[in-house]
Amino acid sequence: MMLGALAQHESPKRILDAGAGCGVLGLMMAQRYPKARITCIELDEKAADECSKNVESSPFRERINVIQGDLLAPLTSEFDLIVSNPPYYFTDNSSSPDNNLQKHSTSEEFSAWIRACYSLLSAYGTYWMIYPSNQEHVIEGLTRADKFHESMKHVLLNQHQQAVRVISVYTKHESTRIETNFSLRNQDGTYSDSYLELTKDFHAKTPLR
Repeated sequence: MMLGALAQHESPKRILDAGAGCGVLGLMMAQRYPKARITCIELDEKAADECSKNVESSPFRERINVIQGDLLAPLTSEFDLIVSNPPYYFTDNSSSPDNNLQKHSTSEEFSAWIRACYSLLSAYGTYWMIYPSNQEHVIEGLTRADKFHESMKHVLLNQHQQAVRVISVYTKHESTRIETNFSLRNQDGTYSDSYLELTKDFHAKTPLR
């Protein structure tokens, strides 16, 4: 939810949801940017089928194209905005084959993913990615090696003010990096006012699993 609410570009014509899952991010992008065309690409067949069904039942179906396939397969367009919740755990202790596909990756596979996103991003586009805070240093090294420049970092905090997720913004051009902290919950575990305000337009409107 946070990635979809924060991800932005001044006037994107084409948006890519890379590793779309059930399509929530792509649908949020379609809602936020009514003039943009969105491509959702998802490797897992079941997830891609669910994404297609969610798109078909939405008011945005004419502007969203769902592809079941590998992100590394050639796409013909560049994108002004790419959003991604990629496989990010570099371990082999996943609980199931489906979980392994959705959440686990080797550093080589992740580097290939980053290179693919870099090649698909337009010259002045932005790539927004969310990942667990405990993977931050690994991902920083891989994105830097693959030519991306981090222009912004949003650190998402739980009710104990501990970092749980990071949303990083990458471009092809170096700039001064901005970093912010964002509290998702209050001390009693309820959602913070800032979270509710940021995501208010999407609650109960985006098809979920």
